[in-house]
Amino acid sequence: MDPLVLTKEMITVFAVLGLVIVLLVFNLLRVDVVGLLVMTLLPLSGVLTGKEAIAGLGSNAVVVLICVMVIGVSLDKTGIISKIARKIMKIAGSSESRVVTLLGLAVATPSAIMSNVGAVALMLPAALKVSKLSGIPASKIIMPMGFCANMGGNLTLVGATPLIILNDVMRGWWSSNGPSGESFVPLGLFFITPIGIAMLVGALAYFLLIGCRLLPAHEDNEDAGVASARLRELYGDEVGRGFECVVPGDFSEQSLGQLDLRQKYKVTALAVADTKGNEKILTPESTTLIGPGAVVFMACHEEALQELINDLGWQPRDSFETFVAESSPEQFGVVEAIISSRSTLNGHTMKELGLRKLYGVNPLAVMQGEKTSIRNMVDIMLKPGDTILLHGKWDSLRTLQESCDLIYTENLRGEEIREDKAALALVALTAFLGLALGTNLALSVAGLVALMILVLGKVMHIDEVYKAVEWKTIFLVAGLIPLGAAFAKTGAADYLANMILQQMDGLTTMLLYLILAVMTSFFAMFVSNVGTTVLLVPIAMNLASQVGCDPRVAGMVVAVASINTFMLPTHQVNALIMQPGGYKTSDYMRVGSGMMVIFLIILMAMLKFFY
Repeated sequence: MDPLVLTKEMITVFAVLGLVIVLLVFNLLRVDVVGLLVMTLLPLSGVLTGKEAIAGLGSNAVVVLICVMVIGVSLDKTGIISKIARKIMKIAGSSESRVVTLLGLAVATPSAIMSNVGAVALMLPAALKVSKLSGIPASKIIMPMGFCANMGGNLTLVGATPLIILNDVMRGWWSSNGPSGESFVPLGLFFITPIGIAMLVGALAYFLLIGCRLLPAHEDNEDAGVASARLRELYGDEVGRGFECVVPGDFSEQSLGQLDLRQKYKVTALAVADTKGNEKILTPESTTLIGPGAVVFMACHEEALQELINDLGWQPRDSFETFVAESSPEQFGVVEAIISSRSTLNGHTMKELGLRKLYGVNPLAVMQGEKTSIRNMVDIMLKPGDTILLHGKWDSLRTLQESCDLIYTENLRGEEIREDKAALALVALTAFLGLALGTNLALSVAGLVALMILVLGKVMHIDEVYKAVEWKTIFLVAGLIPLGAAFAKTGAADYLANMILQQMDGLTTMLLYLILAVMTSFFAMFVSNVGTTVLLVPIAMNLASQVGCDPRVAGMVVAVASINTFMLPTHQVNALIMQPGGYKTSDYMRVGSGMMVIFLIILMAMLKFFY
């Protein structure tokens, strides 16, 4: 195998690659700007034509990424993601290890039959919701989910594009170089399943034992809870925060009026549920009965809670179990409302207004001047300039504002949940998966069909579609695609591969597999995993035939190792999770380097004992 000559164009491509690595590693430019820079430098240097340099913007991968992002948001807007998140929370609670495990398994399953990036994009909204509900930083669970999606792609031969095209690439080599008289036997659908299972288990073990400790713990933004940071600062000392308490079995049934929690303890009962949480009263009144086994969602200060526990024997829970949805900012919130001069609340007491019964809103406190009242707030006569602290569904708070001419000091954060459109959102998802798996249509076409169903079915307005796309990710991916094309066009990829392989003498089977896996992992970080597979599989099969091992297994090693790109945000999955997880390139290098080593160890062990 004669080495290629290092040309000026190759040197240019290596220089652009080095620049990209430096910019990403040291976080010198935003990732989308790096993508745009690549699209600019390659045609200016003459390596690619202008058309080739911007081809990534219209590539199949980018269009699929956009469509899948929109499908994921549509599932969120119709309430489907919330249901999935609540199911995960019901099983995992607020345990970080259980959440990581469940999300990893949940994303690996669809990754076995669809693109890894598609599976991540669909599960990403659910992961972000779980983060909000559980209080676990998104940065602690998003990267494990993304890495597990890549591992899930190795569960079947249709789980990742390199594996899908593997048999065709190997068949092409076999027709010209295969042993005479032997026909090519393609790999079966589950030929690599043992490797995929081992890698998924290894990835979960890595994050549970080491990886999650290496991930950054970004603080939630100030509006992460039902109340903003400003309201928590203003009213926290008086109103406190939310708690969930279980009423003991020997408690004598009483009404809230009889208990008089607000007067005695400065406690506001926000909701009441039965033992199993099947029946909930979200705006309990004085006649609401509290019996043995009931679960009460309340707002109070910790000192008041302790006093209530001592007197009544109620047991607080460490985390929300029954009222997970009611304590999250997705549908419920706390707002500060100022009584305007035109408000219909003027001249009335809270008791007369009956806000709970009429609007489904719980008053928490009334502020007049510098005085905040909780115990006797129901009897206070409201006047212009008074302020009420309210808790309720975002929709209910909007209705109250419109009906009573209130002035909210902050914008309402809740979005309309279009549950009546949930069926159409599922139809769009089913159409995408059906067309992608059951026809020869390009994935981009399948995605566009789903997108049209969402828009024409009025699940999402076209303006919402544009907002649903994470454009930073799109431009990063669109910029890296022509960089991969430049590697192939100039022969830089061939040059590197040949230079590395020609230095190796006396190859054994396992040493060959290790060299192929390491070399593929390196190339795939900068060249698309499909391009890496097409380039290296024939080389791997040539070397395997010389060493005397199965060329098909050598080709499989290349296709499997093409996803081992965890150390840089250049792979589509890594790029997709970068912004939602708040990661920097240094985070990928710190956590991903360990994952890449474990990937290689597991791959070599499975090859040794199973192949």
